[in-house]
Amino acid sequence: METKLKRSVFLFILLQPFLDIFWLYQPPISTVLGMSPATIIRLLFIAVIGVMYLLALKNKRELWFYAGYLLLLGVYFIFHQRNAMLFHSLVPGNFAYSTFGELFYIVRMLIPLFMIVISAKIEYDDLTLVRLINWLTIFFSGSIVLTNILGISLGSYIHQWGSGSLIEQYQHQRITGTIFNWFARSNTMDFYGMASKGFFNHANTTGTILILLTPLVLYALVKRFDWKNIVLAIVHFMACQELGTKAAGYGTLAMIAVYIVVYLFFTLIKKELKFNAKLLVALLLILAGSYGLNRFAPTANRQASEDVVHEELTADKPETSRLDVRVRKLEKSGTKKQKIKFIYKYRQKFGLNEGFVTKSYPAKYDPDFWLNVMTWPGYSRMNYRYLQMQIWKRVSALNNNSKDKLFGFGYIRLNNMGLIERDFVSQYYAMGIIGTILLVVPYLVLTLIDGIKMLFNFKRLVTLKTVSLMFAILAMLAVSIYTGYVLDYLTATILLAFFMGQLTRIVWRKPSAEER
Repeated sequence: METKLKRSVFLFILLQPFLDIFWLYQPPISTVLGMSPATIIRLLFIAVIGVMYLLALKNKRELWFYAGYLLLLGVYFIFHQRNAMLFHSLVPGNFAYSTFGELFYIVRMLIPLFMIVISAKIEYDDLTLVRLINWLTIFFSGSIVLTNILGISLGSYIHQWGSGSLIEQYQHQRITGTIFNWFARSNTMDFYGMASKGFFNHANTTGTILILLTPLVLYALVKRFDWKNIVLAIVHFMACQELGTKAAGYGTLAMIAVYIVVYLFFTLIKKELKFNAKLLVALLLILAGSYGLNRFAPTANRQASEDVVHEELTADKPETSRLDVRVRKLEKSGTKKQKIKFIYKYRQKFGLNEGFVTKSYPAKYDPDFWLNVMTWPGYSRMNYRYLQMQIWKRVSALNNNSKDKLFGFGYIRLNNMGLIERDFVSQYYAMGIIGTILLVVPYLVLTLIDGIKMLFNFKRLVTLKTVSLMFAILAMLAVSIYTGYVLDYLTATILLAFFMGQLTRIVWRKPSAEER
């Protein structure tokens, strides 16, 4: 049974890239069964793996711990549900809260936590782990690079899904240029058409997965320095630049530099590895090549695009000043109807995103908020993460329920309005402090405990493998706080949970007589 469990988990992890295909989450496919078929497949897989785990479990006393946790979670959900039902806002329908949807969200959040437990019980040797890393690199990074070269990739920042047939959706979202067009750009706004995410669902989520894989790809290269792993590393870092997110574009550059230091530590100081000058040169060339490519990549062009928009917003100073005066007059004495009319008429002049103003948090229901937004500096208005945060602060203030801090007012409500692109903050609003502690904080606590245990057993536990795993985990958690769209998305959390489990197994394994 243990062997079958081991193989099933390996296959489940390999399936994750295929379960993140964009169209699986969009109509009409997602509406046939009421949810994405990817979610159904994951639930079936995790159910089978769960049964295998229970049959292979030797220490049945563990079940009492799991039962206690589920009981605690059940009690929390009762209070969370009661609190969420009391929510009120200026928007009719209160962003369509759903009890079933909320309960299903909690079930989804349990899957990666369960995966940590399972992964920590399964031992994969270095060869198998490296093989898994290589396949994940091929499926994620390789597919991004290949679809970009062929010009068939979906654009990372072209958001027009949900309308028309699958073919019509695809035509709306295809990239407008490949990597070969980067070096002959004539328009700073080309960023929006050249950032490529392959066929994956969310660019942010895919970017954090690439960041998770970065130290692991480098670990595989160090463990087996051959042309295959060199090619895979090059492909991986090309994909990081092609994706177009700041985290993947700039973050991986920093991670390569740090990993070179890690490599030198384990060769020259700890002497776990034999120094290889050719390998060091390869790492330096990969860093230099990634940096050079980044200068032409969509990520670099994105800043130029934002600067152009900002200049356009402030180009006509007399007009801008006149409108600013009108905003302040309307704030003091304007009627609701006048405010709404002004906001919709001059939305573009102030660089306000149409989706936010008309759909996420319609100005017709809360014009005072949007008039206040119009007084912000241009960069603040263009910073959608900041804007989302302020919208939810406004909604929370209007709801004025102190229990929201403890129990939250609902993930479904938050999702219907637009998730905050910052994990932990997003879960705080949706699930409250207690829900965040039960469903999200375990990632931080386990990582902290593993890290402390590694430091206190430095000689035995601080190895290239454990440091690479810890580096990958910390990088993904850090980026999730910056970009969001990680801890609520199973493709990312299942992979994170698997590698957390592998690290935990090594750290908590009883040392042999020789190791003592």
